[in-house]
Amino acid sequence: MNKKLSLLILCVLTLFISCNSNKSVANSSKSPKLEKSLLWKISGKGLQKPSYLYGTIHLTCDYNFTDKLKKAFDETDRLVLEIDMSDPKLQSEMMKLIFMEDGITIQSLLNEEDYKTLADFFKEQVGLDLKLFNTMKPLAITSTITSKMAVCDNGVAYDMEFMKVAKAQNEKIIGLETIADQMKVFDDIPYEDQLKDLVKMAKEGMEESKKGFDEMTRYYNAEDLDGLLKVTLDQGLEADFQENLVDQRNRNWIPLIEKITAEAPTFIGVGALHLPGEQGVINLLRKQGYVVTPVY
Repeated sequence: MNKKLSLLILCVLTLFISCNSNKSVANSSKSPKLEKSLLWKISGKGLQKPSYLYGTIHLTCDYNFTDKLKKAFDETDRLVLEIDMSDPKLQSEMMKLIFMEDGITIQSLLNEEDYKTLADFFKEQVGLDLKLFNTMKPLAITSTITSKMAVCDNGVAYDMEFMKVAKAQNEKIIGLETIADQMKVFDDIPYEDQLKDLVKMAKEGMEESKKGFDEMTRYYNAEDLDGLLKVTLDQGLEADFQENLVDQRNRNWIPLIEKITAEAPTFIGVGALHLPGEQGVINLLRKQGYVVTPVY
C-alpha cells in the first residue's frame, strides 16, 4: 500500500461511528439535554485550572479554528487526542495490524455475487481494484470508502489541525489509546458482520450513505450534540457494537482524563459522538464530580 493511502486509512480510523440499538436509545434519553456547543469546560473536583473538551469530526470541509478554540488552546498546556497521531511509529504499527491472519481474505469471506457487488462498487467509488485490499481487514475498505463522503478541495482532519497548533505552542501531545487499542475494538466485531454492512452500502449506493453523512454533518455544524446522537441512532450498528465502539471506550478514558487534567490544564479532542448520552464523556465526568459546562 502506498504511503498516501495508508495515511488516509489512519486518518479515517477514528471517524465518528453511527450506532443504533434500543439500549443506546434508552441510555441516551437518561442523560440531561445538552446545550448546543462542541466545546466544554471541565472544572471543579480540585482542579487548579480548567481543562477543555471538544467534539471533533475527523474529516470536514468546514474546519474553522474559532476564537473560543484559540482561547481554550491558549489556556491549556497539553493536547489529548484519541490516539497520538504525531507518534513516528504510528504508521508502521498500523501497517502491522491492518492485515488479516491465517490466510483469511475478503474474497473468502463473501459469496461470489456479494464479492462482485462490493468490488464493482469499490472500483467505482475509489478507483482501485478490491484485490489490492484482499488480505486487509474490512476496516481498510470501510475507511477508504468513507473518506469519499467528505470530498472537497479543502477537506481537513481536526486532529491534524489541532496537532499543528499544539506543536506551534510546544505542547505535549498525548493519546488516550494506542493504534492497537483501536484496531482491537474493530477486531472484536466479526469480519463477516463488517462486510455485511459494506455489501449493504454497495447495494444501496453511495448516495444513501452520503445523505446520512450530510445529515450528521449538519447537526455537527450546528454544534447540536443531542441532535447528532439522535440522527446516528437511526443509522448504524447493534447494541454490542455500540458498547464496544463507543461506551466502553468512554469509560476507559475517564480515569486517564482525570489523571491528565489533574497534572496540567489540557485540551481534549475526541469524536463528537463520544460526548453526548448517558455513557457519554460529558455525563461520565459529571458523575465523577466535575463541573462540565458549554463554552459559547
